[in-house]
Amino acid sequence: MASRVPDAKPLHEARPGSGPLQAVVALQRGVGNAAVSRLLERDAIAVAPAATRKTLRYLSRGDDVSHLQSRLNRAPEVTTHLAVDGMFGPITRAAVRQFQEAHPPLTVDGIVGRETWPVVEAIQDEPRDDTPIAKKIFDRGAAAYGAADFAHAYDFFTRAGERVDRPGIVFSRAQALRRLGGRRKEAIALYEQYLASGDPARKHDTEKILAELRGPAKTGNEAADRDAARKFFDSGAAHYAAGRYGHAYDDFMAAHALFPRPGLIFSAAQALRRLGARREEAIALYEQYLASGEEGRKKDAETNLAELRGPAKTGDEAIDNPAAKALFDKGAALYQAGKYARAYDEFTKAYALAPRSGITFSRAQALRKLGGRRDEAIALYEQYLTAPDATRKQDAEFWLGELKHSGAAP
Repeated sequence: MASRVPDAKPLHEARPGSGPLQAVVALQRGVGNAAVSRLLERDAIAVAPAATRKTLRYLSRGDDVSHLQSRLNRAPEVTTHLAVDGMFGPITRAAVRQFQEAHPPLTVDGIVGRETWPVVEAIQDEPRDDTPIAKKIFDRGAAAYGAADFAHAYDFFTRAGERVDRPGIVFSRAQALRRLGGRRKEAIALYEQYLASGDPARKHDTEKILAELRGPAKTGNEAADRDAARKFFDSGAAHYAAGRYGHAYDDFMAAHALFPRPGLIFSAAQALRRLGARREEAIALYEQYLASGEEGRKKDAETNLAELRGPAKTGDEAIDNPAAKALFDKGAALYQAGKYARAYDEFTKAYALAPRSGITFSRAQALRKLGGRRDEAIALYEQYLTAPDATRKQDAEFWLGELKHSGAAP
């Protein structure tokens, strides 16, 4: 998915989380950090009163367009949930016209100027009727699902379900998690919640999917359980080879539940490591494998464990800050390549060495772009906003509002 606004500049300091402290400057200056700063700044949002906003029309670009799109998403009379991408395209123009038609005597011209801006700014943040808002958020989730963006689809569906309690939305959330992979237990719980609602519409489908996700129950017959586990392992190996690491993890863990072997724990750890953004779980699995005493993949497990943990904090800033910068720059390159899960891991390791507010902001950005981890992204933005040296507060407040209102902000 494209970044929001190419070359947009933040209202404050250019670098994410930079501040007056020498240690922050030392950590976040340099060629590599400049690259990620430019990238992360694409997500900047300027905040201004209606009277000072630019007149917007078809093909306009920039922060004011992003703000307009965000406001229109809160309007029940606008039936399309807009991507907040800072580009005034045909969908945004149609939404503006729809909004103007609902608010006479506004001129229905698709142009947002001195006449329309005050009405846009008067849109309530929390409309009285949640149903139309929930519908368009759900529709946005359905579009994301259709595009195989299951993580953001899950977030949109979750927010729609928070606004309007419908069994069908629970089913859609379960579907998104199942297709996403790596979260089998959560998907099972949602399917079970749907069945408990008594809604018959997708009962047959749900029971069939649940049986597939659960797999055969452990029988206690070693030969039978080993054969069933082998099928799960082979399925997981095929997923792993195809780069579907979340699904591989699910199958390896299902195999382990039937026929527990250290090698399956190692395979599950490998899958989580390659998946990214599940670092602590992967570390725990590698440690579990090493504790088993099996020698087969001991060296590999130790190597991967050291990589996941990263360098230990020494307490000496002359050592910790350069190490953190190297990790941050690696995360920046991954972020730029759209590998948000792995970027999050590198930012997290950098933060463990040098806990700076700017790294918290970068971690939040990576999780927001990754999708499927909305609550954690919200918590990181909120943590950032409490920092006294935070220089991206308006950006953080904007994206926090998007996550809370719409559920996702790709």
